[in-house]
Amino acid sequence: MFVGRKQELAELQERLTSDRFELVPIYGRRRVGKTRLLEEFMADKKAIYFSADQFGSEINLANLSQAIHSLISPEAPMENFSNFEDAFKAVADIAKASEAPLVFIIDEYPQLAKSRDGIAAILQKVIDDNYQEIDNLLVILTGSQVAFIEEQVLGGKSPLHDSITGKIKLLPLNFAEAHALQPRIPKEVFMTIYSLTGGIPLYLNMLDDRLSLKENILTFVLQKNTFLYEEPGNLLMQELRTPNRYNDIIAAIAGGAAEVREIVAKTGINSGPLTKYLETLIDLEIVERKMPLSEIGKNKPTYWISDGLFRFWYRYVPKYKNFIESGHTEFIWEKIAADLLEFTSITFEDYCREWILSQNGNQRFSFIIEETGSWWGNKPGSKTKGADLEKVDIVGLGEGNDNLLLGDCQWRNEKIDVLVAEELLERSKLFPNPNKELVIFSKRGFTKQLKEFATDHSIRLISLAEM
Repeated sequence: MFVGRKQELAELQERLTSDRFELVPIYGRRRVGKTRLLEEFMADKKAIYFSADQFGSEINLANLSQAIHSLISPEAPMENFSNFEDAFKAVADIAKASEAPLVFIIDEYPQLAKSRDGIAAILQKVIDDNYQEIDNLLVILTGSQVAFIEEQVLGGKSPLHDSITGKIKLLPLNFAEAHALQPRIPKEVFMTIYSLTGGIPLYLNMLDDRLSLKENILTFVLQKNTFLYEEPGNLLMQELRTPNRYNDIIAAIAGGAAEVREIVAKTGINSGPLTKYLETLIDLEIVERKMPLSEIGKNKPTYWISDGLFRFWYRYVPKYKNFIESGHTEFIWEKIAADLLEFTSITFEDYCREWILSQNGNQRFSFIIEETGSWWGNKPGSKTKGADLEKVDIVGLGEGNDNLLLGDCQWRNEKIDVLVAEELLERSKLFPNPNKELVIFSKRGFTKQLKEFATDHSIRLISLAEM
């Protein structure tokens, strides 16, 4: 089943019918659904689809030749083009002779570029000499290596830079789109499913909505030789020459080391090389560097595992690997299940931030929210390092400097009581903005006492069921 991606499909359709030549890179991390999006888009269109691979240029040229011939004369004996320039020119000839628009896709373009030096310059020459005059040709370059696409295709020094007419960075499915793939799973349970899959369609489709959360995790995620169990290691092997150091870093962050000094302490890697390792993991969209949204107090950047499956795997597998690989997952389930509330709470915070932005225009809040994030740091004026560390789950910046939304997210199995609201009120005093709105989100709702307290102090209460 194909869900979501309506905006991306609409943009591609608009590019295809624009009555001018179009060059559109589509990029995003592995497994995010680029190829599936293209399959949906190509379903009723005239298209040449070529997927580059980690072969030499001769094999990639042969595969490109086959992709072109399969459209123009699939039953005739095939001869390979003598070079890439001739192959690209043949695409121009097909487009000129066609009454219908033509889509030419080079999937995993970075693999082609690495197999043939100067391929970008060759393609750009054909664009200048042949493609620019064709008003029914859409060329799509895809790539899973995000940093490569941003630097070598979209970057100002790329030969292709001036010919690009649009770009699509494909992100994981949001919560609502992902839930549409597994609609029979209750929303509370699906929040944990969404946490460990990170909204990646391929991962979601591997789970079974007829099974419980426990059965899905033990059957498809924590079982030796299954795809999801092997996936983090396989991705690191595909992307990195020496994954051992990266394994240590990811495990340290998953285990709670958020600042550079903490990661150094856990891994023994000096801060200089550590910074380079972290940059690579950020490029792969496995790790994310975060800064507090507001600069109140003393703030430091922190590092988080942004990929859901990596965060789940490195949180539990290293600790229980012997039991998992010997098939004794029932033994460890209770320990994992007890921790899943905390694991899922991070995703619930993200979901609440997205939900707040989605309410713009609905008059849910008294001002438009322009950006959401979180805040952490020492209290202003504090001289004791770490002792007065405070955190606010949600900070929403409104228009101008006056408007600020502050929120708390509670992913618990019981109703939330007054103490949470009192703490939020106290933290709100750290922020000088004159117009502040306070909101508390809860998985299971709120006690009667909190509802009364919230009414008296103008705090908005929102349960998962209302969102």
